[in-house]
Amino acid sequence: MNYMHGPERVGVARTAAGSELVAAYGDRVVSLTAALGWDHCSTVELIRRWDELAPRLEEVGDSAPALDPTGLAWEPPVMPRKLICVGANYTDHVEEMARAGAPKVEATPFPFSFLKPPTTALVGSGTEVAIPGFATELDWEAELAVVIGRPELARTDPIGAVFGYAALNDLSLRDFVAPFPHPLGLDAVIGKGWDGAAPMGPWITRAAAAEDPASMPIELRVNGEVRQRSSTAKMIFSVAQLVAYYARVLTLEPGDVIATGTPAGVGAGARPPRFLAAGDVVEIEIGNLGTLRTPIAAPREPITLAIER
Repeated sequence: MNYMHGPERVGVARTAAGSELVAAYGDRVVSLTAALGWDHCSTVELIRRWDELAPRLEEVGDSAPALDPTGLAWEPPVMPRKLICVGANYTDHVEEMARAGAPKVEATPFPFSFLKPPTTALVGSGTEVAIPGFATELDWEAELAVVIGRPELARTDPIGAVFGYAALNDLSLRDFVAPFPHPLGLDAVIGKGWDGAAPMGPWITRAAAAEDPASMPIELRVNGEVRQRSSTAKMIFSVAQLVAYYARVLTLEPGDVIATGTPAGVGAGARPPRFLAAGDVVEIEIGNLGTLRTPIAAPREPITLAIER
């Protein structure tokens, strides 16, 4: 699989023709769904068949009709089988969450992680996310997302196993995350797994076109105000270490996503804490991966989690 040829970025967007797999060749955006004659927009299938499709992918950048990128409505750039989320992977974030009531972590020999349900948690850039009706403390977390391309290399050449990178917002409900209301600790389903809890995109920037994952700048803004500004250089476990680690834990597949954790600057760490409200707009920029934009909406309905006994 040669990632040096073909488009620099791939994604999924709604056009007049419906949901399409799109690609960027420099400033030129084209529909791969149309160019390849596909009746679907599966980024996973594209990644899996990259070697086979490479000659055609090189051609369509010049030959396919150009799309107006301003007219695209973004969907998640990939629908993976697994969305692995890493927590507590920046020392400064660990320290701020300890102040917010999370357990204090001195050192750990391996990452802390959980899964988000990709088909319901992932949404594209520009998609409005409603605050769940059972919570009030919606927080942001800017994260570098790693998209797996060649899982067979993950243990021996983890960076070579990466197809590309994207921005991801690990939206979290602090009502249920730090301090933990359940005696057994973090309930990631309630706190981090609700519908729309993982905005991602707008693109996947292929590894060959992306900046060094070990030193990408990270910035998150709420209504234009910078709330997080850091660098992936501050990770406790690097991208290479995380990919190799999870390849030993489970079977990685093409298109799987690993969200690598967030740095300091989340709302729960502020004094006093600051949380998102209806009408807010969150923007994330990580390196040259584009801007992930997420408008926040009011709860669609009040929901009680109380269980009658």
